[in-house]
Amino acid sequence: MAALPTLAYARYAELGGRCSAEEFAASQRAAHAAVREIAGPNEIQDEEDLAGYERAVCAAVEVDRRYGASGGIGEHLASVTVGKVSMAMGSAGASPYDRDMAREVMRELAGTSLLYQGVR
Repeated sequence: MAALPTLAYARYAELGGRCSAEEFAASQRAAHAAVREIAGPNEIQDEEDLAGYERAVCAAVEVDRRYGASGGIGEHLASVTVGKVSMAMGSAGASPYDRDMAREVMRELAGTSLLYQGVR
C-alpha cells in the first residue's frame, strides 16, 4: 500500500492557505493524521483524489490552528478545584475538536475514493 503524500508548506500556500510557515509546521502532523485516520487504507487513485486530499489537509491545518495547534489533546478534560476538593471530569463522545476536524476533512474528501469505507 502506498502512503498518502505529505503536503508541503509551499503547496499549502499555493492552495490559498492563510497561516504562516511556523503555524503550518505546528499543525501539520495533526492535520495529516486526521486525514489519514478518515481515509483509512484508501489510496489516491486519480487527480480528483489528490486534489481532495490536499484540500482536506489544508482544512485540517485550519481546524488545528483554531484550537491552538493542540492536536486535540485535552479537549475532553475539565477540572474544578474549590479549596482542598478537586474534581476532574471528562465528557463522553467526541470532543468539539474531533467533531470539527472530522466535519472539515470529510467535507473536502466527499466525492473522492478516499472517503469510501465499504468492501472492495
